[in-house]
Amino acid sequence: MEETLRIAVFGDSLMKGTLPDEQLRYHFHTDLFEAPLAGLHAEVTNKSVFGATSRKGVTLVQRDLARGHRYDWALVEYGGNDCNYDWPDVAAHPEQDHDPVVPADEFRANMAAIVQMLREAGIRPIFTTLPPIDEVKYLACIDHNGASAAGVMQWLGDVRRIYRMQERYSGLVRAIADELDVPCVDPRERFLDGGDPRALSADDGIHLSETGYRLFYGTLIEQVRAIV
Repeated sequence: MEETLRIAVFGDSLMKGTLPDEQLRYHFHTDLFEAPLAGLHAEVTNKSVFGATSRKGVTLVQRDLARGHRYDWALVEYGGNDCNYDWPDVAAHPEQDHDPVVPADEFRANMAAIVQMLREAGIRPIFTTLPPIDEVKYLACIDHNGASAAGVMQWLGDVRRIYRMQERYSGLVRAIADELDVPCVDPRERFLDGGDPRALSADDGIHLSETGYRLFYGTLIEQVRAIV
């Protein structure tokens, strides 16, 4: 009889199936994540938190382990909020320098700390890359939320810079995984294989459409199965 694996998921809103409505208010659709789990012989505990960064992830993992929770594997998904900016401050002061919410060096240290805590508890970590964002939709979302797109663009110079920063942090995930000998699944590559990228992103540009989530979760679980 095949043993049931215990898998924890530590991540952000992507792992909660978060979708914006027409007013860009957010709703969770965890059923989108649960569907592809049917082919995985595992008990999955989703510890993901909307808006979480790797900084928050360190606290979440530390707290979870302190409560005595133990798993065989932990899927770790951070970076999408780490690479974000304080857009109202950027829009108000486009002439100044601005750092991401979690700078790259701290992101690297946080991910390493999470790996160390998990391994000390006998839990094997798995990282995942991030699906691409739609920077044009996201700039419109930033403007919708009150940070002037004109001010943001004055600082950016090129809207594609938003995409490149998120791409950089997804690449950091892979690099850190290689350095620490952590398995890393790569659903991002599947998104870049072709098709209509705009149809895969939600209206805010940073979350996924239902089609996008099916591709992301389906690829992620397929690749996790090959590891565990």
